[in-house]
Amino acid sequence: LLFFNPSVVESNPGETPAVDLMMEGFDSGISGYSLYLTLDNPSVASFGEILFPAWVSMNRVVTINSSTVLIQGADLGNQVEPGIPSEKLATISIHANTAGYATLHVDPVMIDDDRHGRYDLVSKTASIVISGAGPSPVIPASQ
Repeated sequence: LLFFNPSVVESNPGETPAVDLMMEGFDSGISGYSLYLTLDNPSVASFGEILFPAWVSMNRVVTINSSTVLIQGADLGNQVEPGIPSEKLATISIHANTAGYATLHVDPVMIDDDRHGRYDLVSKTASIVISGAGPSPVIPASQ
């Protein structure tokens, strides 16, 4: 499971809140990953700095367009071993540009385990609410 913590981010225009991208269920460890991150309303919220945890010894961020980035990381030191319940993959800073709503999506290209396999993942989104946008949207229970 890939998910964001927090799953709902409330901010004011001009602020830069941070969201952690988490993965749950490292039954076979992790050797590396490649993921697309997308903000569906780049006029309301855009990507800021993306930071990786210390165990990610090689990392890369590629800007695809104004709303999508590709992040890649590798655990060359075998620090995330099999059986760890959850781990942070990245911390994403979001620029709160103007009042409104945006959704942050994660789409995995691949996440490889330590046993030369690949995880089959389910992804969740995060809702970004910038104040002044009006009433808060109804967030489905599956979020």
